[in-house]
This record gives sequence, C-alpha cells and structure tokens, in this order.
Amino acid sequence: MPLCSISAPVVGDVSVFFSGGLDSTAVACMAGLKQAGRVHLITLDHGYGYLFKRWAERNVPALKRVLGDDRVVHRYMDIHDLFKTIAVDSFVRDLATYRAKFGVCMGCTMALTAHTVVYNLENRIPHIMMGSSVGGTYAPQSMPVTVALQKAFCARYGIIYSTPLLDDHIVKEQERELLRTLGVSPGIRFLDKHSFGTQGYCLPSVQHLPDVFLNIHPVYPPTKVGQFYQAKVDLCHDHVVSHFRRTGQDLDAAVAALREMTGVAEELSEPVEEEGTASG
Repeated sequence: MPLCSISAPVVGDVSVFFSGGLDSTAVACMAGLKQAGRVHLITLDHGYGYLFKRWAERNVPALKRVLGDDRVVHRYMDIHDLFKTIAVDSFVRDLATYRAKFGVCMGCTMALTAHTVVYNLENRIPHIMMGSSVGGTYAPQSMPVTVALQKAFCARYGIIYSTPLLDDHIVKEQERELLRTLGVSPGIRFLDKHSFGTQGYCLPSVQHLPDVFLNIHPVYPPTKVGQFYQAKVDLCHDHVVSHFRRTGQDLDAAVAALREMTGVAEELSEPVEEEGTASG
C-alpha cells in the first residue's frame, strides 16, 4: 500500500492537535512529509482531569527520527481558563438549552483552537490541522458544521484550518500502514478506531465510554452543535484580541503576515449561514 499523503498544498509550519493517538499521529506524519517546515504538536491540558496525558510523548521521539529532530516541536497547551468559561461555568445551563452533553467536547475544542490561533500568530504558523477521521463525524468536534465554523474562525486570522483525513478520505487501515512503514507506533488496536497506550483519556468525556467499548455512537443534532458554537465563538475572539492587547503585540500585523503566506481572503472568515449551521 503506498504511503497516504495530504493532497492540499501546505506552506510553512503546521500546528497539529496532538493526542498521541492514531489519527493525530498520522496527521503529524503526513504534515511533516508534505512540507519542509516544522510540525508543532499541540497537546491540550484543560485542568479537569486528563488521565495519562504524558502518553502523548511516547511517539514524539519516533516522529523526530522520521521528520528530523529540529522539525518536531511538542508542547502542552494550558486551556483551562477559556475552557472553564466556554463549557464548565455554563454546563447546566447549556445542558438545558441544547438538550445534549456535547458542550464539554465542543468547549474543549474551541478553547484549544483559540489558544492555538494565538500560538500560530505569534510564531507565524499558517496551518492548524485536526485529526478528525473517516467514520468519526458523529463526534461534535468533527461534524461538517463544526469543521466549517472552525475554518471560518481561523480564516479570520489568516490561518488555514483543515482535517486531512476527512479531506482525502484516508481510512484507519491506511493510517496504520503509514505509521508501520515509518516505524511509528499506531498504538494497541481496539475495535476499528481506538488505539491505546499512546494517548491520554479525558475524564469529563466519560460519557462516551459506550462509544469506546461498545461502538455505540452518541447522536447530536448538527443544528444544536452549530448554535452552541456560534453562541460561544465571541469568547474565543475575545481571548485572541485580549492576549495581543495585554502583551502589547500588533494583532493586525500578525494577521497580515499569515494572510500573505496563506492567501486566505477575509471573506472566508464570514459567519456560516444558518443553512450551513444546520447541515451535517
């Protein structure tokens, strides 16, 4: 089987949301093989119980061996305060409003994205990649509506947000074959999608244990997921703006620098229409 790769053009460095699991490790490999820049592995730390989070480090030496020691950067991203504001403080109210428990996962994803946008702007990194996978779009953070909204949020700052596994329809076995060929651990296989031993486990997402062990997927209305995102996204924008104001940096100059690299037009950052929000 030939090595799977990213079809879209990649310029400069790439930030990858990195749990250490199969999907994020495959995306990190593909991103590094696609371009000559650095791959920044971003592992979240929300402060509410992320068990075995240090397992994410297990594949970092192998990635450095494959891509180059100076090309792989791994860091833990503290997203506690923004995650608390988006999802924890309003958990009961959001549960009543949206009649579903997806708020924790969405709040975590949104907080991680906002923090990574700041990191990308400060370090002139034009890409953010997420390991949303084929067959996993039932997860709120990987639904088409969420991907569209994430792209719009990042585009506002000149950053390209992408989900390479979905974009190129790369399935799990292709991911495993890629990692095996490169000598990178795909983790211990369980069912067709989960891998153990290379990634931590989020304590607040214990609600998804039936999905992990029984392959029973949760069902979330895309319309509600989109409404949640749009109701909270200004908190993410406020985080970016307030960080640059507090640190005395020029946000407009940082955005302009990334726009010059990516060619992302400002109109791509316009809010998704209601029809797009309800799709999925």
